[in-house]
Amino acid sequence: MKILLVLPRMVSGGVERVTLNLIEQFTQDGVECRLALRHCRGELLDQARALVPVDELAPRGMYQFVPALNKVIRRWQPTYIVTAFADVATLTWAALRLAKSRPRWIHGVHNTHASVIARPGVWGGLRYRIDNKLAGFVYRHADAIVAVSEGVRMEVLDQFRVDPARVTTIYNPVVPDAALRAVLEPRHPADQNFRIVAVGRLSRQKGFDVLIQAMSRVPMPWRLDIWGEGPERPQLQQLISKLGLDPAIHLRGYTPDPFGVLREADLFVLPSRYEGLGNTLIEALTCQCQIVATDCPHGPREILQGGELGQLVRPGNPDALAGAIRKVMTGQCRIDPLRLLTRAKDFSWHAAYGRWREVLQGDDGCGVVTFSRGGRG
Repeated sequence: MKILLVLPRMVSGGVERVTLNLIEQFTQDGVECRLALRHCRGELLDQARALVPVDELAPRGMYQFVPALNKVIRRWQPTYIVTAFADVATLTWAALRLAKSRPRWIHGVHNTHASVIARPGVWGGLRYRIDNKLAGFVYRHADAIVAVSEGVRMEVLDQFRVDPARVTTIYNPVVPDAALRAVLEPRHPADQNFRIVAVGRLSRQKGFDVLIQAMSRVPMPWRLDIWGEGPERPQLQQLISKLGLDPAIHLRGYTPDPFGVLREADLFVLPSRYEGLGNTLIEALTCQCQIVATDCPHGPREILQGGELGQLVRPGNPDALAGAIRKVMTGQCRIDPLRLLTRAKDFSWHAAYGRWREVLQGDDGCGVVTFSRGGRG
């Protein structure tokens, strides 16, 4: 078994982190893996290179992508190819046609197709329609489709009319087994401000602008640390300063240890406008943080079991977010930490890896995907 994984780059996003987790599990099991990137860039690139060989496909422009990937496929002869983004997956299909290769192609769907993902403006709407067209093409041609949540799976089936036999749900491998331990340290020492943490890429999707606005409505004392990097850092810093919250809200940058950050938090907030699953929410469960999350498509409601394991509020509403945060700070809402840890076990590396092996090998263990063929022509 040889698996070639194809991505745009290795930024500190959820898809990239999940890919590295999968690679680590596969290589430990003796499976040969290789990573092909459009650009060798991103905070996780060194970590990727420490695990597997990495090929850069298009350093000077997208025109290089298909012929370069074609060469990698012909030279390395993978038995499986795994993709995660519709645009890159479409180019991968073209490379497969040129290579006349027969590796099984598995496409992972990590995000919603709901209209909420469309950016404002004419270009944002056009890009949304193009992305959906590309996704539909990929879903028709891939051999198997792996959705990261049941909500995403149902959306693929309803919106794109894909054969249900070719679509399965596998939760992301977010939690290493070593992290599944009870947090015994006391939360919120009396001599410290209430510690609130948010983690994610600094992009419109993650809704950190809404969180910052919400915090202006929450009485002190508290401290908010937002961990992550991304294109909206300047705008977020400007908003923090505009609201006079510089002493209380800090953009901390990328962290290689989200579990360490979350174990020190009194509250985790996920203010996203949309998600496919919500990896940082799962990490917060693992660290037994109290949780406030938006009820966005599609992950939080599924992860938090309909709100039993944390408060769910309407996306894009600073007042609702502030109200839920105040309930945790005042002790009006508190979930038993052991319930949170129990739920986190459903998202362990071990559980996800086992499901991926089933998809790759099938029930007979012969290395054949059991889904019906999607066809490539």
